[in-house]
Amino acid sequence: MGKHRGQRRRISRRIGLLLLALMLAASLTFGVARAGDKNVRLGAGTAGPLLGITGNVARFRSQTGQASSVHHAFLGWEQGLSYGSTFAALFPTLGPIPMIHLGTEGQSKPEAITPGGIAAGQGDAYLIALNRAIAVWNKGIYVRPLAEMNNSANAWSGYLANGRPKDAAHSPATYRKAFARIYVILHGGSASAVSAKLSQLGLPPVQGGELLSNAFPRLRIVWSPLASDVPRVAGNAAALYYPGPGFVDVDGGSIYDERLTDTAPWQGLEKLYASARSHGKPFSVPEWGLAQVDDPAFVQHMCTFLKTHATEVAVFYESRPGSRYDLESKPKSRALYRECLTPLAGPLPAWAGAEPKVIALKLTASPGSGPAPLDVQFSVAARLSAPIVRWQLVFGDGSDT
Repeated sequence: MGKHRGQRRRISRRIGLLLLALMLAASLTFGVARAGDKNVRLGAGTAGPLLGITGNVARFRSQTGQASSVHHAFLGWEQGLSYGSTFAALFPTLGPIPMIHLGTEGQSKPEAITPGGIAAGQGDAYLIALNRAIAVWNKGIYVRPLAEMNNSANAWSGYLANGRPKDAAHSPATYRKAFARIYVILHGGSASAVSAKLSQLGLPPVQGGELLSNAFPRLRIVWSPLASDVPRVAGNAAALYYPGPGFVDVDGGSIYDERLTDTAPWQGLEKLYASARSHGKPFSVPEWGLAQVDDPAFVQHMCTFLKTHATEVAVFYESRPGSRYDLESKPKSRALYRECLTPLAGPLPAWAGAEPKVIALKLTASPGSGPAPLDVQFSVAARLSAPIVRWQLVFGDGSDT
């Protein structure tokens, strides 16, 4: 909240409404979003998918020649707020387009919060901090909350490896509520509007301060299960975790190859792609990779998939020395990636850049009229997502202060 009390100014006529020009930090501009923007689902363009990497961007470029548009990072709950690098320090290291995965593990806990806790508002302070950090970033960003929820290895999954369901705090129904809450708070708006949306979902109002607006397409929230349910029981089906098209910006799916030759669950990925089409959403592959196998057939299959399926973004996992997913020990797959995948990369879309904004505020003088000469006082208040360098008041007679 910025507030400035303008100096007293003598004027000999009635004071009307004045235009306020906001002089902000040079690194950030503001703009006006069109009311219909939220309903326009934009892909990465027809030239090809955005290509990305988890891990060392420079290392992966030396391995494959890929100039990564998306850099994927995995965060524990409250990381960026109460521990680790701040969001402000982290986001620039993940450009041009950061992709942030949110998990429920904590700094020293395997599970710092449950999906039930998120749905109940127990994690709102963290989500509000992320909402504000995204607004200050003011460029394209993917947020991927609680991904691969149909994988029992993840704490937020609803099922154990033996096929038994966990408690109500981890059920698919609770997961859907938690995901929707994350979506609503991160996209933001006024606290009253956000709380009204949450109320419609049967959820408590937002717990904390004011939120900033992060409209689609600049903020893109990704829902992405594994292409194969683990365990394969009816209650753990990926579709049961889907929060609804109104709470997802980009559908997706993860796929991994673990045995020769190309035994990955492609049928499951095709099913997720078909679901995205039915939901009217862009499709993404935010994680794909090879676990300890050098299998160029799998890489070729992914190359063909990206050529034949409209895919917004595909992120390889991962580039890190010693990782069983790193391509260093997979020369055949590495060579085919360079030959087939790298040339598919599409250009950065328009939504990836800073969003130009213009804010015009009106002021009413106090007092609004009186005999000349008249002393008038102005007070200015604005809800902004960047520090105010200075105010400038522009008067109708061409003068300013």
